[in-house]
Amino acid sequence: MRDLDQYRDSPTVLVFQPSSWNPAQHEFMEAYNRLIASLPGTAGARLVEITADGEWQSLSFDDAAVSLAVIDQPAPRGAEFGLDSDGGVVVLDARGRVRWTHHGNRPAIASELARALSEAAGPPAHGIWSRREFVATAVGAALALIVSPRFSRADESQPAALPGSASANALNVTLNVNGRALDLQLDSRVTLLDALREYAGLTGTKKGCDHGQCGACTVHVDGRRTLSCLTLAVMAQGKKITTIEGLARGADLHPMQQAFIKHDGFQCGYCTCGQIMSATAMVDEPWGKDDDDVREAMSGNLCRCGAYPGIVAAIQEVRAQRKVAR
Repeated sequence: MRDLDQYRDSPTVLVFQPSSWNPAQHEFMEAYNRLIASLPGTAGARLVEITADGEWQSLSFDDAAVSLAVIDQPAPRGAEFGLDSDGGVVVLDARGRVRWTHHGNRPAIASELARALSEAAGPPAHGIWSRREFVATAVGAALALIVSPRFSRADESQPAALPGSASANALNVTLNVNGRALDLQLDSRVTLLDALREYAGLTGTKKGCDHGQCGACTVHVDGRRTLSCLTLAVMAQGKKITTIEGLARGADLHPMQQAFIKHDGFQCGYCTCGQIMSATAMVDEPWGKDDDDVREAMSGNLCRCGAYPGIVAAIQEVRAQRKVAR
């Protein structure tokens, strides 16, 4: 880790977590903002950019910037802050003094965060807290909620929910996803896409345009291909939802997944999950047998890499297999 003296002119958030956790993932942007907005004293704070410089990153808000370092060796590098191998989050002020610490081996609860931030908002030993220092503490609190084992995404048998901000629109929502019932507390305006990604931890469904134009967010709802970015989560209750994570059966890939691999039906892979979900539903729809019919049926799924020939070939192979099987 670089010498902290270089960053004494700005509050710093240190995240001692495994390297597999990447705070710059696009999915975390709104999670940061939602969580920070729910914390006291952060009115108007909004994360607008994450920039990287080696292992260091900068979180830029509307009127403040906070340095962020992700350390992939919680022990022994976190020992000087009292952290063990489970890691945690440490907030340092502009003078390098510890202002807030969260141990990764215990959940961060809302009441604890509210109390810590309330205390942080008061005048420290050197004078009044600056806006940037307080935002840094709020960022640390948000990160602690995200990386806490209580909300870990590693346990695929039971995806857990990231906590959303409390609001008058919050509802208890039960979604049947990939054969499991997920009990979530969601704002009534949360889309199915965000519910799956931000709350259920099922990030295979991608957010592309977020306007229903690219097809990257395609899932199955009661067997029909559906754009999850245009579907409210509350409207999907009582329906059978299938995401890309639910297609394979253990180590056995779905025939469409195998065909996409065989025919190189992807390049960067960002649109692939939506392509496969759309294709698996399309083969049960009454389309013609020609390649042009496949192209028309799949026209709602865009591939910026141009892997269309492989996609068409993969779909046609699965259609032929299904015809023989019947």
